[in-house]
Amino acid sequence: MQMIRTRIRRKLFLSVGTAAAALVVPAAAVISLTVICGSIAQSGEEASEERSYSANVVNGTAVELYKPETAEEKALPEPEPVISSEPESIFPGKYLLTMNMNDVSEDLNAFTVHSGRIVNETFGKGNGPEFISLPDGGQIRNCTDIPAETVSAECSVNDVPSIELYSDEPQVLILHTHTTESYEPYEKDWYDESYTSRSADPSNGVTAVGEAIAEQLAAAGISVIHDCTVHDLTYNGAYSRSLVTAAKILERYPSVKVVLDIHRDAIEYEDGTRISAVTEIEGKKAAQTMIICAADDGTFGVPNYMNNLRFASALQQSMESRYPTLTRPVLFQYCQYNQQVSPGALLIEVGSHGNSIDQAVYSGELIGKSLAALLVRNREPDDAVPVSVKMPVYFFDRVR
Repeated sequence: MQMIRTRIRRKLFLSVGTAAAALVVPAAAVISLTVICGSIAQSGEEASEERSYSANVVNGTAVELYKPETAEEKALPEPEPVISSEPESIFPGKYLLTMNMNDVSEDLNAFTVHSGRIVNETFGKGNGPEFISLPDGGQIRNCTDIPAETVSAECSVNDVPSIELYSDEPQVLILHTHTTESYEPYEKDWYDESYTSRSADPSNGVTAVGEAIAEQLAAAGISVIHDCTVHDLTYNGAYSRSLVTAAKILERYPSVKVVLDIHRDAIEYEDGTRISAVTEIEGKKAAQTMIICAADDGTFGVPNYMNNLRFASALQQSMESRYPTLTRPVLFQYCQYNQQVSPGALLIEVGSHGNSIDQAVYSGELIGKSLAALLVRNREPDDAVPVSVKMPVYFFDRVR
């Protein structure tokens, strides 16, 4: 997404008419903000209009949400993804194909200056009319003009993509628009401001998380492509470049039913204190996750966005029912984020720039298990477990 750093403000005051009053809210209360932001219509023409979205309030402080990508995202050249194998032969003896992984190595332990603090925060359920609780756990945060009743009804529809198990053709694509988004090298309560929370080393960031998800899918017999093309050496234009990658792969492999774009959030207080969005799952610390699902008011070019929402709802419930507190509410808002490429396309934020790589990779494992269980339960009915189940090849043993 066109990333903006999420900031949490210590105090927030709203004025209504001519009266001004301090707003005091409990944890997880909700307020509405109005912002001016750019939008991209389906035709690619630029538009600028006022949009209303909401801010989460945690312990009396507001968390700004994401803005839709701006026209600058369309400006830069688009690289060609490297696809070298034929569809019928890309999974010889395994169910995981990792493509375009670089071999850069970077030691983040070199950053030793204590520039600011990192604090742990576990985000809970939200209160207010925009939060819609799901039957099996988790919530949808409806930041659109669509009535809550309509959103709730759509989320009750079973519309999980139907995949083929033990297939020689890929069923899931995992990629990264912001491929260099990275984490702290270990759990700590300080950060070095000279470290930008970006790393070309794939073992330091979201690429490792994507691989952890892919490994769990492959272990369940779900064929998955994990494309690690770097799209954000220049930040502007990253979504245009990742769209080219996704489109090329989907054109080559129309068997793909699910497309996941894995990101890392950035949450901090106004004074620069960074937040580690963390919870404990089965005795281990895990980075909290947040699904972002695009809605379309006719200007974002995501005509089948309700299908994506149904899938987001099902995945949210699969994660939260298995691993309570793993998720933050699904963010359902007007945006695009390339989710027009498939009715099974979602963006997932895994942790924040205050989380450690181990916490994030562990969350990737839990996401993968939850998604695998969901897809297996909704698989095509004629699938049969082969006599000799093929095993995936694991790439990221070094981050375990």
